[in-house]
Amino acid sequence: MRKIQTVPRMAPSTRLVAATAGDLRPLLVLLAAGLVVRLALVAATSTSLQIIDERQYAQLAESLAQGHGYAFTPGHPTSMRPPLYSWFVAGIWTLTGSHSVSAVRLVQIALALLTTTAVYALGLRLFDRRAALIAAALTCFYPSLLFSGLLLLTEVLFTLLVVVFVLQYDSLLRRPRILVAASVGATLGLAAMTRSVLWPFPLVLLPLLFLSLEGRVSRRAWVVGCCLAGYVGVVGPWAVRNTYLQRTTTMVDTMGGMNLRMGNYQYTPEDRMWDAVSITGERNWSYGLRNIHPEAATWTDGQKDKWAQREAISYMLSNPAITIRRSILKFADFWGLEREMPAAFEQGMYRPPVWFMWLAIGAVLVSYPLVVLGGAVGIFTSTPSSRGTHALIISLIAFIAAVHSVVFGHSRYHLPLVPLLGVYAAAALAPSAIRAHVMARSRVAAAAIACGLLLLVWMHEVFFRDAEHVRALLQRLT
Repeated sequence: MRKIQTVPRMAPSTRLVAATAGDLRPLLVLLAAGLVVRLALVAATSTSLQIIDERQYAQLAESLAQGHGYAFTPGHPTSMRPPLYSWFVAGIWTLTGSHSVSAVRLVQIALALLTTTAVYALGLRLFDRRAALIAAALTCFYPSLLFSGLLLLTEVLFTLLVVVFVLQYDSLLRRPRILVAASVGATLGLAAMTRSVLWPFPLVLLPLLFLSLEGRVSRRAWVVGCCLAGYVGVVGPWAVRNTYLQRTTTMVDTMGGMNLRMGNYQYTPEDRMWDAVSITGERNWSYGLRNIHPEAATWTDGQKDKWAQREAISYMLSNPAITIRRSILKFADFWGLEREMPAAFEQGMYRPPVWFMWLAIGAVLVSYPLVVLGGAVGIFTSTPSSRGTHALIISLIAFIAAVHSVVFGHSRYHLPLVPLLGVYAAAALAPSAIRAHVMARSRVAAAAIACGLLLLVWMHEVFFRDAEHVRALLQRLT
């Protein structure tokens, strides 16, 4: 297998160091504008929690802040959700001495602006200042990212960790150092502790890092080992705690098998696979657990999760044609039009003025296709300064999309990838990025195919699968 070479442009890492105040002025103006917009949104938003996931994270954080540990009820520790976001919220509440939702939202503003800055740095390293500023602007004012900052959910924290992970990886390839390698692994571990979709990603990261590094095999192996050590140092203690508590191997949480089962059993709703949790009675995903295995009443959550995992895998292997068809549908759902904000308006969770709802929904419908289609073009036609970093970004996007295509896809899950796609979309706007491969017809064809498939997915959503929901939303807006 041929080693992936890192081909840097002229001193890309020195651009940030050498930047003058004048060079950074557009970024500072961008951050200031982003701060004003976010403060206005926080001020205009109710402090009540509308989504059940928000309430669960808040409940876990409250238990932590009160000294009862990671539990929904005192004395009954849980592993149901990845812990880092609840720790994050609990830390804010402990420092402020109150359980203020607004305090969390204000801190998330800071994280969002840090993400914007990190995207600018990544764009500067991979392309140029113009692309970096465009990518930062896309990230800073991306409507769904603005909306996610108002929710007590993992999006803001996870997105920051993903971008910082990629940025650190780029630094490691340009100048391999032991501490940076450990930091790369630790940051990936923190991301996995925020969303467990990434806990198996070292299986991709470590071989990719070994191939991307230059120098002696022993030196590359040492750097890879330090990266793994950083990851294990973060995830390992929590995995040991979970395994002991659940009496079965449990890395981050006890929801993976449950989610896999809901997305892969005979009654999985193929129009909304993520909504299997709402099915009751004999068609509920856990019906067999309660009625065929009465001894499961004494099982831990981890043991029940392992049962769900085994049942899901058995069903998938027994029904390969159904599994393949559903995976295609889940992949389409993952890249589907963003529905969180419009759905919240449709369901009456938030009641802003009608003009604001029109503005917000219009912004979502424009921004997502712009970034994703631009990102697809940029991925296939631009020339990043580091092939190794480019390979990591593609691997990361493909890995997360693949996992959700097996479990169940939802447009919410692609949101943390938007800043990375925004970097490529920004590069695609630079004429030089396209001209560099104007003769590479295969790349242009690949970009065209990707964009065409995305357009077909979105048209099917709007005019067929979600037509009823679209009509309901239009009625509310009028």
